[in-house]
Amino acid sequence: MPRTGPDEKRLKAIKHVLKKNPQGLWIREIARQSGISKSTVHFYINSYMAGEIEDVLRGKGNFIRIVRLK
Repeated sequence: MPRTGPDEKRLKAIKHVLKKNPQGLWIREIARQSGISKSTVHFYINSYMAGEIEDVLRGKGNFIRIVRLK
C-alpha cells in the first residue's frame, strides 16, 4: 500500500533542527544535521511545511535560500 502524507519521523527531525537554529539554515545544513537527504528536506519544506517556515534570502546576485521557522 503506498504511503500517503509525510513521514512523521522525518518531519519531526527537520523541525528539531530548525528549532535549534532560530536564525535559519540552508537546505544542505538542515540535511546534514538531520541525516535526511537534501532532496527530501527540500521536498518536505516545500510540500508539508510551507505555512510554518519563512525564507531569508541572502547574498548579492546569487541568492542563498535560508529557511527558518516562523
